[in-house]
Amino acid sequence: MIKLKQYKTLFTMVACLWLAACAVQQTRVQQGAIPVAFVPTGEEDAYGERIFTSLREDYPLDTASPRHDQLKDLFDHLAQSATVNPGDWQIFLFDAPDIADIRAVHGNFIFVWSGVFDVIENDDELAGLLACEMAHALARHTDPVEFSLASEFLFSLTDAATTVGLMLLTQGAVNVNGTGFSRWAYVEAADLDPVDRVYNDEQVEDMAAIALLILDASDYSPDGLLEFWKRAESNDLLHEQVKRLSRDIPPKERGAIFEAVMPQLSVARKREEEPADVAGKTVDSGENDSI
Repeated sequence: MIKLKQYKTLFTMVACLWLAACAVQQTRVQQGAIPVAFVPTGEEDAYGERIFTSLREDYPLDTASPRHDQLKDLFDHLAQSATVNPGDWQIFLFDAPDIADIRAVHGNFIFVWSGVFDVIENDDELAGLLACEMAHALARHTDPVEFSLASEFLFSLTDAATTVGLMLLTQGAVNVNGTGFSRWAYVEAADLDPVDRVYNDEQVEDMAAIALLILDASDYSPDGLLEFWKRAESNDLLHEQVKRLSRDIPPKERGAIFEAVMPQLSVARKREEEPADVAGKTVDSGENDSI
């Protein structure tokens, strides 16, 4: 039989990993501007394609309904407003009436579950939800999580402990290589899986600012996002339906985030107008002649 001390040793090593494992923090995006668009590399495109292939096994693809066409037209308009080439993105609609969700993943892939059409009231709300996922992708929040060197070491250590632990627990009857297990377990436990990813507070704030800028540059009202989350807050049925959309942030808090960021739109507009105004004043004042 395995001694209690061996159980404790294995448990302690695993606990140390969960306490010390740390993802490398991303650099925050420039405030008041939509990030510069990028063309996915072949590796990034393959990453998104693998996730798409996996999801397609569970959800039928909708490629011909009026909702598909509506979604495509709406996305194309948002992309142009954000100075993004729609051809560098891939958006898919899954026929899943019971699921209201939109997710962007690495490689500029966006997945929409058809239940989202049953929780919105107009195109402004749909555009707002879609702009949020575009914003996450543009800010590179969807990039695969990277870990510090210390965390990588702990992953390796825990993988080795897992392999040894399985052998001890089964008295040698099971000999399984635990390589990669602890990384997978941490990613799942910390909600860092590509499709179920939960973003930190800074990423959500940056996303909100970018999404509102995209909407402000389009024909869709930024107020649509606020109205959507306010309805979700006050309507119990809707609150339940949008749990996947809201992730770990309740509708009330999501609405508050967008309300807090909304004033930045006017600041951004002024910033866009300043260069022309300043240039005009400089020419009119004749200051350049005195140099």
